[in-house]
Amino acid sequence: MSDAAFETGDERLTQDHELTREAPIWLVDDDPAVRESLSQWLELADLNLRCFPRAEALLEALAAGEPVSVVISDIRMPGMDGLTLLSRLTLEAPELPVLMMTGHGDVATAVSAMQGGARDFIEKPFDPEALELKLRQALAGRRLSDENQRLRRRLSVRGLAGLLRGESAKIRQLREQILELKGHPARVWITGESGSGRTTTALALAEHAPSEGEAQRAGTSPASALLAKVECRALVGMATSTKASSTKASSGAASSGAALSEAIDEALQAAPEMNTLLLHDVDVLSREQWQWLDAWLNAQPEVGRRAPRVVFSAECSVQALVASGTLGLTRGHALAEIELVTPSLRERREDIPLLMAHFSRQAADVHQVPELPFVRGELTTLMAADWPGNLAQLRQLASQRTVLGEQGQEPPATGQEAGEEDPDGLAAQVALFEATLIRAALTRARGNIAQVLEELALPRRTLNLKMHKYGLRRDDFRHGADGVSE
Repeated sequence: MSDAAFETGDERLTQDHELTREAPIWLVDDDPAVRESLSQWLELADLNLRCFPRAEALLEALAAGEPVSVVISDIRMPGMDGLTLLSRLTLEAPELPVLMMTGHGDVATAVSAMQGGARDFIEKPFDPEALELKLRQALAGRRLSDENQRLRRRLSVRGLAGLLRGESAKIRQLREQILELKGHPARVWITGESGSGRTTTALALAEHAPSEGEAQRAGTSPASALLAKVECRALVGMATSTKASSTKASSGAASSGAALSEAIDEALQAAPEMNTLLLHDVDVLSREQWQWLDAWLNAQPEVGRRAPRVVFSAECSVQALVASGTLGLTRGHALAEIELVTPSLRERREDIPLLMAHFSRQAADVHQVPELPFVRGELTTLMAADWPGNLAQLRQLASQRTVLGEQGQEPPATGQEAGEEDPDGLAAQVALFEATLIRAALTRARGNIAQVLEELALPRRTLNLKMHKYGLRRDDFRHGADGVSE
C-alpha cells in the first residue's frame, strides 16, 4: 500500500477522533459489562464514548441539545426498548446514524430495524474489530452528512443575502433566524417600521419554508409565487362601510369577517403554488376581524388541500397589541409562535452604501440609463440621515437620483491638499465597506480562503491583495470572530 493511502487512513483516524471529541458516540445498554468492555476497546481506538443504562436517559440528553455523532443501542432493554428508541430517534434526529446490537435470536428483528431507519446491526457476542469498522463507517457517513448540511446552509445563506441584503449584525441575525425556522411550520409575527422590509422578510420565509416535494420545486418557482399577501389596511374601510349599512347589530362581526375571508380566498387563488400566507399590517384589524381570523386559523387543517404557514406583519409587537386590548393575552400569543424584527435603516447604517448601490443598479437596468458615480461626501451624508421611510425611502431616492441625474452636492472645500485621501471621500468609504465585507466573510468561514473566494466571487490574487491592503490575516479568524476562541 502506498504512503498516500496510509496518510489518507491516518487522516480518517484523526477526523474520527476529532468528531467524537466534539460529539461522542452514545451507547445505551442495561448490561454494565457490555458498557465497560466497549468503553475500554473504543478508548484504545481513540474514539470517545458516552454510556447510558436506559434509553430514556439518552433521549433526555438529546432533548437538552448535547452533541452526539452515532448511537449504539441494544434491542432488548427494560423500560423503553431499542426499537422504540429507534423510532423516536428517526423522528427527532433523522440525520443521526443508529447501530443496533442484538442477540443471535433477534437477527430478524434487527433486519426489520434497519428497514425502520437503523444504519446497521451488530450481533452479540460482538467482534470488537468488526464493531469498530462499522462505527468508523457510520462516522464517515456522519461527516459526509454534516458537510452536505453545511453546503446547503451556505447556499441558503447566499440565497437569503440576495433578498435580505447587508452585512450588519442585525440583518445577519435575521437571516440566521429564518434559516433556523426552515423545517418548522410555526406561525411568525414580523415586527418593524414601515418600509423596513417586512414583506421581503416574508418572501424569505416562503423561499425557505418547509414544503412537500421541496426538491422537485427547487429552482422552479420564484419566491414571489410562494407568497400570498393580504393588505389588511384595505379592509378597514370596507368593514366600516358594511357595518354602517347593516340593519342588524350582530351583523358587524360577520361582515367584517366576510371581508377578511374574501380577501384571503382571493390571495390564495391568485398564488396556487404558495406555501406562505402574509397578513400585512394586521395591527389595523378590528376585534371582530381578529375573532373571525382566530376561528379561521383554528380550522386550518380542514382548509384547502394544504395549510399554508401564516405570517403576520405589523409595525407593533404582539405584546403591544395585547397591551392595547385589541387582542386577548392568550389569543395574542397563540396566534404567533415566533416573532422576528426587521431592523430600521438607522440600526444598520453600515448597510446603506451597499443598498444604495444595489437600488441604483436596479433603477439603471429598469429605465435603461447609465449608473451615476457617487460624489465626494455623498455616501457619508446618506449614512447620517434618519430615513423614516427606511428601505422604501432609500429605493425611491436611488430611482430619482439615477433617472433624473440628481447626484448629491459636493460639500465646500476643506483646504485639503491635492492627492491627500479624504476620510469622508468615496474612495475611503468604499475601502472601509470593502474591508468590512471581507472581514465578515473571513469570520463566517473561520479563515477558510476557499469558502471566502466562493462567497465573495473573487479571484484568489485579488483577495490576497485586498487582505494585505487591509491588514487581514487568515490565522486571526481560524478560531472564531476576529481570532477570539469560542
